[in-house]
Amino acid sequence: MDRREPLISSEPSPDGLGGKAGRDEDEVRPLEQLLALSEQGQRARARRAEASLAEILNSTSWRISAPLRTPLAWLFGWRLRLRRQLARHDWIVRTYLALRRRIQPWSRSAGLDHGMKEKHRRQAEARLDAFLAGADDLPLPCAETPLVSIILVLYNRAELTLDCLRSIIAHADLPVELLLVDNASSDRTGELLARLQGVKVLSNVENRGFVVAVNQAAAEARGQHLLLLNNDAELLPGALTAALNAIESAGDIGAVGGRILLLDGSLQEAGSIIFADGSCMGYGRGQDSDAPAFRFRREVDYCSGAFLLTPRRLFERLGGFDEAFAPAYYEETDYCMRLRRHGFRVLYEPAAAIRHVEFASSVSSEQALALQAKHRALFVERHRDALRDQPQPDPSRALFARSAGSQRRLLIIDDRVPHVELGAGYPRAGDLIRALLRLGHSVTLYPTIKGSEDWGSVYRSMPPELEVMQGPGLLGLPEFVAARRGYYDRVLISRPHNLARLPVVLGDLRAAFPGAELIYDAEAVVTPRETARRRLYGEQIDASEARRELESELALADLVDRVIAVSAREAALFEHGGRTAVHVLGHRLELQPTSQPFVERSGFLFVGALRDDESPNVDSLLWFCEHVAPRLRAELGPAFRLFVAGDASASRLAGLDADWLHLLGRLDSLELVFSACRVFIAPTRFAAGIPHKLHDAAARGLPAVATSLLAEQLGWQAGKELLVADTAADFADACLALYRDALRWQSIREAALFAVERDGSPASFDASVAGLFGSGRPA
Repeated sequence: MDRREPLISSEPSPDGLGGKAGRDEDEVRPLEQLLALSEQGQRARARRAEASLAEILNSTSWRISAPLRTPLAWLFGWRLRLRRQLARHDWIVRTYLALRRRIQPWSRSAGLDHGMKEKHRRQAEARLDAFLAGADDLPLPCAETPLVSIILVLYNRAELTLDCLRSIIAHADLPVELLLVDNASSDRTGELLARLQGVKVLSNVENRGFVVAVNQAAAEARGQHLLLLNNDAELLPGALTAALNAIESAGDIGAVGGRILLLDGSLQEAGSIIFADGSCMGYGRGQDSDAPAFRFRREVDYCSGAFLLTPRRLFERLGGFDEAFAPAYYEETDYCMRLRRHGFRVLYEPAAAIRHVEFASSVSSEQALALQAKHRALFVERHRDALRDQPQPDPSRALFARSAGSQRRLLIIDDRVPHVELGAGYPRAGDLIRALLRLGHSVTLYPTIKGSEDWGSVYRSMPPELEVMQGPGLLGLPEFVAARRGYYDRVLISRPHNLARLPVVLGDLRAAFPGAELIYDAEAVVTPRETARRRLYGEQIDASEARRELESELALADLVDRVIAVSAREAALFEHGGRTAVHVLGHRLELQPTSQPFVERSGFLFVGALRDDESPNVDSLLWFCEHVAPRLRAELGPAFRLFVAGDASASRLAGLDADWLHLLGRLDSLELVFSACRVFIAPTRFAAGIPHKLHDAAARGLPAVATSLLAEQLGWQAGKELLVADTAADFADACLALYRDALRWQSIREAALFAVERDGSPASFDASVAGLFGSGRPA
């Protein structure tokens, strides 16, 4: 639809809701959906509040701790200072953690590993005994048109094969076929195969080895992709779909490997490294498989054939596995190296996880290691030229070698994972991260607020290629920086409070990040906002004090090499002090105007995070509800409704209770609210930066009423791109004018859409990021 197509009905309905002639009676209108959503949100909010209160008041600890609460409140006031003191002596913590890392691999010694494998073997044999003693066959998935052909090569170990097949039944969540090659097994594998349904079995009269057997099965496969899966491995939930999503995410991906866990839950590998001498190393072996360093997608040298997804046509084009590496070992390393030679990438995908009994499918570990040594020499001979570009063998430098190719590495230090619904500059931060990844940079995000989001929540709005060091927070930063000394080319520190406290935690920033360019993304100059808030609440602040505090904030820029401001207006504040390396990076805005016409819309919309009692959002919503809403209710009667989208957990909002107020909570999608409502409100009385909420509303085609403060920050003209008012009476009048006048509503919608396209197009944002940071792939 053309973004300027008129959305005005010629006959507005008397109730303000409108409706198309002949509309089906049972069609659910957006407003009705909103009201249902509001009711659900209110009930859930009430249940959570009641449960939390009851749990606290009924607890024994609450009853007996009453005499302690006053002195404890005083004591906790010293917590921040204590943390700062501890941070200065973090060498004690670092030493302990370093010793713990050295001890952990020893605890997984050969003796313990053998004992765990032996226990697993006995349990698997018991499961096989029970299955073979029963009368039922085992039906396996077999799609008429498979997306993936799963190839298993068998040589004995029937008990592990059964576990593997059961994991496929449980977790193959897309159309698959199974091809099993039996390399003349001498155990109960034949009995097991006779009880399987829906599989294609290729039986060899002798053990032809893994390499030949894979090629044999691939020639019979029908799927678009081949999945090589060891029979001593078990699929974990979501592994297959995650690998398929990764391989289909770009046209130049030749193979995808997964996160391989050992029996004790530690890592076997998170992608693998090829060194210049042909030796190889699984990245992260023996480490915590859930650690942040192993939970993001990245390009790697190769991945283990224990779990390797590759397009079938590409496998055929390259001639399959090179049978010079028969019977096994280095065949997947050679295949991935050949893929890279032909311009394809190999990805490690952490969400594709398996559990692996490593070497269980071999005759003995000694024979396996001997084969590796023999085939390593052959591999070096075949790839001598390419190996010159690989890193020198040094396991202590695995971090530097974990990703294939050469990338510029950037560390971003910010408060949180920048989910868009958080507001407060996070949408722009997320857009910056995505632009940097598109440019080829390797990006690590370190949140300073200690967090415990599950990984699905972390990556629900973040690119899978972003490394997110969530968990330890600010106090864990010294250890992290020490462990990655010299790793980053650039360090970007976001928000003034983070730049202000990093020297306290880390000391000299340039010593902490040797050789790295330091960049300050101011996000917003916050002193004017804080001054306005304090004055608004009655505090006396003279002009000289305000200037001193502003200069103190601006002086933070002297700690870094470059500054990024969100607007030309705020960039000028930094430049006024003689700072020249100041750049502007605004918002990235995509036009997505909703199509609902004026007459079919109803109600007012407020969007914003409402977690912090002192935030501009909480203040503005309370002010609107107390001073503006009664005037609108008097004019519009029951037709007046205010819908609020966003986390409304601030304690100051607990007293809000009106039949016209609908707190929707955090929504995964805002499309419905922007389609159903008629007017967007932004009654903000103190703020910094640029109001993303107004940009977003304009990009979605919803006209707004805002304060003059926000209009000035945007550089928009009152009466053209939005309506502007500051007093309660004027704000109510502006809301009514926009709510009742379809022609004015359409005019402002069109002008605001034009302004968004002018001020923040994706192309101009991406070009600005490229100009600031350059390509992530050095020439």
